[in-house]
Amino acid sequence: MCFKCSHCNKKLTPGMETEHDDKPYCKNCYGKHYGPKGVGGGATAGCLATTTEDNSVSKFKNTHEGTNKVNITNQDKCYTCDKTVYAAEKLVVLNKIFHKPCVKCKACSKTLSPGDVLEHENEIYCKTCHGREFGPHNKV
Repeated sequence: MCFKCSHCNKKLTPGMETEHDDKPYCKNCYGKHYGPKGVGGGATAGCLATTTEDNSVSKFKNTHEGTNKVNITNQDKCYTCDKTVYAAEKLVVLNKIFHKPCVKCKACSKTLSPGDVLEHENEIYCKTCHGREFGPHNKV
């Protein structure tokens, strides 16, 4: 069901309509015909009308309240901090899910970008620390 302005027959968007005598009007037509200069109190432009506010629900407005709750299922947890990782902040490194700032070298705690990550026994290292800890050692 769509509503049209009783005066100009313009299609009305829900929430963008007004009414007078149980008839829907667009904001422009309502203002022209029933605004401060028109019917209903004889107020003139520039004067402040002291009418009481009508708190009744318009029969043309959407009265469905809906819900403000967002259900998030299958929440991914960060491998480092174990907090929820949302899609906008999700980073997958070595098949593990992280927040971007949580991708850190185990040895020096330097924050790493995905291309700078090396792994040893399921832990993340930067190239420098990985080489120092697990690389070839000169034994004399």
